Amino acid sequence: MLKKIVVFLSFFCFSLSAEASKYFVDETGVYLVDYNTKELEDMFSELYYDAYIDLPDEEYPRIFVQAFPSDFALMEDKTERNRLFMKILIPLVLKVNDEVLEEREIIDALEFDFEQNKDFDEADMYYIDKLSEKYDVTTPFKDTRRYSKLLSALKKKVDAVPPSILVASAAIHTDWGTSRVAQKANNLYKMRVWFQEEGLEPLEDKEDGYKYKIYSSLEDSIRDYVLKINSNVNYEAFREARFISRRRGSELYGKRMDWGMVLDSNLPNYGGLLDYTLTYYKLYHIDRAKLEEEYRFEEE
Repeated sequence: MLKKIVVFLSFFCFSLSAEASKYFVDETGVYLVDYNTKELEDMFSELYYDAYIDLPDEEYPRIFVQAFPSDFALMEDKTERNRLFMKILIPLVLKVNDEVLEEREIIDALEFDFEQNKDFDEADMYYIDKLSEKYDVTTPFKDTRRYSKLLSALKKKVDAVPPSILVASAAIHTDWGTSRVAQKANNLYKMRVWFQEEGLEPLEDKEDGYKYKIYSSLEDSIRDYVLKINSNVNYEAFREARFISRRRGSELYGKRMDWGMVLDSNLPNYGGLLDYTLTYYKLYHIDRAKLEEEYRFEEE
């Protein structure tokens, strides 16, 4: 409890002293908009966020960095840069996973209600339809049976992605946050748009019709990638491995299912590279991590 009080006071003092244009605050946490690496490292230090793994109670601060610092790629010490990269991303991936798990809880509640009542009301059906559209779930059945089948299919798709996979994959796709796409587009996973005006033009393959998707924040990039993993056919093997883990009552660990990500990249032996990255940096520790309990911040 003392640690949480200290963290709260650190946040509170920060909200009074920082420039308003550099951050914003809501009940979910502090969002840092425009910080250089020195300012960011100082803030993490104030919050006792000195390591990226083995935090007390495996809890991470609710401090959400919206973009890499402009001088991030200029850091000379690559080891420290990589550590800062992971410290930036871990709270973000935990936040996005919490959002997905909230959707999953609603699915569980709808499933329980159906077992009791053998029917769905209009609000339930509307929600299931919207979620099915989001996660690309379909069925040829009609009426009550349709929504029962949709719920069953959604149980396989609407779930968290192990944080170790999300962080290690971002490290590989962005060369630890230093790539042009990460710096200019907040794009952590080389997500593309095709034959559109908007987007960041690639330096090569300009005639292939794609651009890199531009995100307003790193958080949005992670959210879009998690949706891709949870809906795209290329990740069916990953989702099946995750579903089996859930059915066995096991927690989700990246090292048990990272092999299901082999189609995520055209890099040779991508699955092996992903496994090596999350193993070398001991990122499997963060698969048990969580965000600190929510605080409601007030400014004077």
